[in-house]
This record gives sequence, structure tokens and C-alpha cells, in this order.
Amino acid sequence: MVFGTLFKKKAPASVADPFEITTRTQLLNHLASRGGYRRYLEIGVRNPKDNFEHVQVAVKEGVDPQARCTFQMPSDDLFRQLDATPGRAPYDLVFIDGLHIADQVERDVESSLRHLSDGGCIVLHDCNPLTEAAQIETYIPGAHWNGTVWKAWAKLRATRPDLVMWMIDIDEGCGVIRRGSQTCFSPWSARDYDAVTYDYLVANRRELLNVVSVAEFLALDARAGQSRSAAQPIAR
Repeated sequence: MVFGTLFKKKAPASVADPFEITTRTQLLNHLASRGGYRRYLEIGVRNPKDNFEHVQVAVKEGVDPQARCTFQMPSDDLFRQLDATPGRAPYDLVFIDGLHIADQVERDVESSLRHLSDGGCIVLHDCNPLTEAAQIETYIPGAHWNGTVWKAWAKLRATRPDLVMWMIDIDEGCGVIRRGSQTCFSPWSARDYDAVTYDYLVANRRELLNVVSVAEFLALDARAGQSRSAAQPIAR
């Protein structure tokens, strides 16, 4: 199989060599450092020691209805509050690792985009389930579970030409989203998430998810960053 062995593990917060990125925490810190990001939101904190405490940015906020964090509420409630607070500083980096159900993941992405700074990015966890049992909707305690995050990712890959999306083959699949442009995956005729099957993922995985290695991502993101810089107006 072309995909790496994916598993959850803790990792050092900092990465001396970007090519040593193997976990979500290392990826987040690379993006924060490279982009000069200052404001971070984590959706789905659970245990802050697993990731949240290791993200190195000046302002960190988390939302989770069952964890001790900045906003102890569902993410939908937080975004309703943010929508009603014009002028609030946007986030530079958003990490989505909350409820792993496609409908909720899609809402979290759409809401995060409304509150994302220019040049900011969104990272999703658990985008690349390697077994059918891992991508069911119902969580079974003790079982390996990615949920249906991949279905939301796939829909956005197929329907949002205004985004740039890469799924990095590390740590259960880490998806990076930026504003920009992409050639949407096709054909895509699914009417709803129930119509998107695991067999469809297996048959189209690399193109559907836009799977890339760490090295490929770093090169592609650097190239996209140069394009973004060239397109920005000169400050006066």
C-alpha cells in the first residue's frame, strides 16, 4: 500500500527539520512558524496535553463541550457568538478535531473559513481511514475510529474550486485547507453523504483526497505561498 502506517502518537512540539514532520502537532507548529501566525483555535480539545498545550503561538483558544478549555460549548455555538461579534480578530490557524461526523466537519470548515485571516489555514485530523471499520459514524469505545471526516473532505475537494486542499499522509491523514483555487475532483454525483461509500474512497483515494507526502506538501505550499505574495498589493 502506498500510504504510510498511520497512528496517533505524541511528538515533540518543535521541529528542527521540516522534513521530520510526522504528527499533527509538528505540522501545526511548522505552519504557525512559517506563516508567522499569532491566533490559533482548536476545535475538539479533549485532553489539552495531547496537542493543544504543545502548539506554539501567542494566542491559543479551544472549544469543546466536555473539556476544560477557553469555550466549553459546541463549536456551532461558538461560531454563532463569533458571527454576532463583528470586528473580532480572525484566527490565523484553525485545527478541526471535534465531532468526527461529516455534516459537523463540513460546518466546522465553513464556519472556520468565515473567521480565518488572509493567508491563514485550516488543518483537519483523521482524513484518511485505512479500514472500513474505522470510518463508521458510530464511535465504539476502544475501537480505532476516524469517523466520516473523509466524506466532508471529499465533498469539499469536489465542490469548492475556491480552496486549496492537500491531505498529508501522516498521523491518520492531516488535511490542510487554504483559500485559493483547485481543480475539483470529478466525477462527483453524490446527492448526500450516505451515497459516498468506502469502496468509492478505496477506488479513488489518492485523487479524491489529494494525498501528498510531507516533502510534496512543503514544496507545493511554498510555491503557493510565492503566488500569494506576488498577488498581494504593495502596502502604501
